[in-house]
Amino acid sequence: MKLVKPTAAERELPRGVVGGMEVSRASTGASSIFLGRVRVPAAAESRPHYHPKAESALYMLSGRMEVRYGDGFEQSLMVEPGDMLYVPPNETHLLRNPSEAEPAEYVVARDSATDDSVEVPWSG
Repeated sequence: MKLVKPTAAERELPRGVVGGMEVSRASTGASSIFLGRVRVPAAAESRPHYHPKAESALYMLSGRMEVRYGDGFEQSLMVEPGDMLYVPPNETHLLRNPSEAEPAEYVVARDSATDDSVEVPWSG
């Protein structure tokens, strides 16, 4: 058993959002689950990416976040506090915080022990 406590430490994730605390292979030795708290800074947009072979589910804590997906990112959802979102494996998407002042925060779970994502430069 391992306890993960909040810290002030944050790190930029490869897809352009900010990670904080997590349960993962790296932090606890988990073999098949990732659970993390993520922040999207005010007016920030992630790079287009997908999570290979991993289902994801998120719970929105605060702020609002637009999720764009589909061919050419023509489809869009607005995720607000209290909402949950399911993202299937290999679904290319990007996240955008529409607020100019407030960060958006969410908790994400994935059936993978890592926070691996693949950026898709052809879609940017």
